[in-house]
Amino acid sequence: MNFKTLFIWMALAASSVAAQVEDPVLMTVNGTPVHRSEFEYAFNKNNGNLSEKGQSVEEYLPMYVDFKLKVEEAKALRLDTVSSLIAEYKRDRDQLAEGYLTDPGFVDSEAYRIYAKDSATIGKDGFLKVAHIVFLAKQKSDEAAVSRAKAQIDSAYVMLSQGKTFSEIAEYFKLQPRSVEPFEIIKGQAYAEFEQVAFALADGEYSKPFESPAGFHIVKRLSSRPFGSFEEYKPAIVNMLEQRDIKTEARLRKGRELVKEFGGGITPEEALAREDSLLETKYPEFGNLMREYYDGLLFFAVSTREVWNKASADEAGLKKFFKKNKKNYKFETPRYRGAVIYANSQENLDSIKAVLEGKPHDEYKAIIEKNIAKDSVRAARVELGVYAIGDNGWVDKIVFSQGDGGKKRLGFGLVDVVGTVIDKPETYKDVKGVVVNDYQKFLEDKWVKLLRKKYKVVVDREVLKSVNNHN
Repeated sequence: MNFKTLFIWMALAASSVAAQVEDPVLMTVNGTPVHRSEFEYAFNKNNGNLSEKGQSVEEYLPMYVDFKLKVEEAKALRLDTVSSLIAEYKRDRDQLAEGYLTDPGFVDSEAYRIYAKDSATIGKDGFLKVAHIVFLAKQKSDEAAVSRAKAQIDSAYVMLSQGKTFSEIAEYFKLQPRSVEPFEIIKGQAYAEFEQVAFALADGEYSKPFESPAGFHIVKRLSSRPFGSFEEYKPAIVNMLEQRDIKTEARLRKGRELVKEFGGGITPEEALAREDSLLETKYPEFGNLMREYYDGLLFFAVSTREVWNKASADEAGLKKFFKKNKKNYKFETPRYRGAVIYANSQENLDSIKAVLEGKPHDEYKAIIEKNIAKDSVRAARVELGVYAIGDNGWVDKIVFSQGDGGKKRLGFGLVDVVGTVIDKPETYKDVKGVVVNDYQKFLEDKWVKLLRKKYKVVVDREVLKSVNNHN
């Protein structure tokens, strides 16, 4: 390591020590330090989305502590060693780091170079929208073919002067309809003879017959538009450059710059690898973002495992929770709990109704699967649910005497219902979505209380006072 490189590393180390002094530890969660800058980043980013008035630092602190407790629990459960989570973090970090490990100025300059070249090629006339009639008579055609094509174009010109349209002329001469459809050209795309005539016309004007190496033409200029600004075309040009692997060259250029910054003695690839390892400390915004993202992955993984999946899959827990809190769940209007039956014959409809009537709603699904013949099932469709007015047109009409019914299922001409009207929820399934959400909140609160007992949290109140209040 040469003297210059050693000096740079000493400077980085010194700046790191200074940063620790200027960025004190605000709290520790299970011994893991949380610096003031980390808390400030989360508070300033998220606080504006929490309520219209926002929250004070003291109000936000418990929420952030709970978040950090869950991250610590994820680590204790070794979720941070799950290969899929590690791969997801690495993939997304590499993608975000790319902006710091390439020379964006090079990509922009290459994009502008292509834009300027294309703009100069296209010229001030830009894109010209035209329609034309052509009778092909290539230069090697015999005289009879050339004479026939010239006679046809002259006839077409007369027809135009009489008010005929390009489409009518194409139909008369049995030309393909698409041959007279409008298209755009730029200079350099067509025969010189064609461009000379087309670009000299005014919008809405059509030419006299003229000849090109392809044959005889009449062209009508419809409109024109300028090439457009660099900002307008930049995304498409950059996308094209990326397909040509421009980022490899941009990355190499960045690597050469970093070699100089690190004092030489290493390859561009080594310089890029070193820069990559320093991104979190060298660029605070990147460090904050990646820490937030990593903690977020752990938070999501542990919350899914400990709360979200449990809440939706715990049948016994949901029943018990609903029974205990049944008084909290009400219907504003009556509901119909039952089956909507779509059948292709009265016989099939009656047979399904007969086996369901008088049976508990919870048994409908098993009854349909076990007792109804397969032929009948194929000849019918049964939908189970708890329906409020407006949820199903047939329930509205048959049960609540409202509306004209819903849509009939394809192939099923008959519709009827089996079930009962209920004024209040009788099982958690009658209000499953709400109960699952409430049960999830119950499990969450219970879990957080356990985490607060399990992990020690120490907050430096003096540092907390300095949040967003230090310079």
